[in-house]
Amino acid sequence: MNSHKTTLEVWHKFRPVTGTQSVADIVQSIIRGATESGLAQGDKLPPERHLAEMLGIGRSQLREALKCLDVLGFISIRQGDGTYLSSSPASLLPKVISWGLLLDTNEAHQLIEARSYLENILVRLAAERSTPEDRHLIGFELSRMRYAAKATEFADADSQFHLAIARAAHNSVLSSTLESIKSLLQAWIVRVISFAENQSEILHQHERILEAINAADPDAAAAAMDQHITEATQHLQSALE
Repeated sequence: MNSHKTTLEVWHKFRPVTGTQSVADIVQSIIRGATESGLAQGDKLPPERHLAEMLGIGRSQLREALKCLDVLGFISIRQGDGTYLSSSPASLLPKVISWGLLLDTNEAHQLIEARSYLENILVRLAAERSTPEDRHLIGFELSRMRYAAKATEFADADSQFHLAIARAAHNSVLSSTLESIKSLLQAWIVRVISFAENQSEILHQHERILEAINAADPDAAAAAMDQHITEATQHLQSALE
């Protein structure tokens, strides 16, 4: 990290929160301040005490906002060291400021619910419409998950697995909806992996989904996807809470 990016000369871009000072308002102020300060991936944010003072909020409010940003994958909180902008390009959400609904916990739960319904429809269509090439691509991502050496590699293959299913549904409107939250999807998957006891069960869930798609059985595919999303959501909700 460049030393000049730790100075108050840069950090002064973090200005007092306007509006109701809700978690969403605070999160957007932090993102705006980081952007206007020119901080790059891996750069450190101001210490918690300084950041709370600059934003004109209490430290408990700040911690709630940072928790949301951490779940979204925008920042990385290192205990005893500080808070950093995520160093993973896939985790940074360039549209996050306009996605106000993602920054409120209640709205985040609604988005999780919406994703569940969307993936149910997509996997049914994939079971009905997928071509041999589609199924090969889905299987390729499953293989990447199976042999991933790192959690981040596993998460990338996991998100690509879901996006491959979306494309195999051959409905551009539905698949583009899932594609639009690709970065968020991957950030969530990283959280799910961190809260899961092991990756093997997650892998088995994906194997059952692919088996149903290969068998052209939409009901079985939807049931397998529902089980996977339900368990993943439980882990994610633990992270959100």
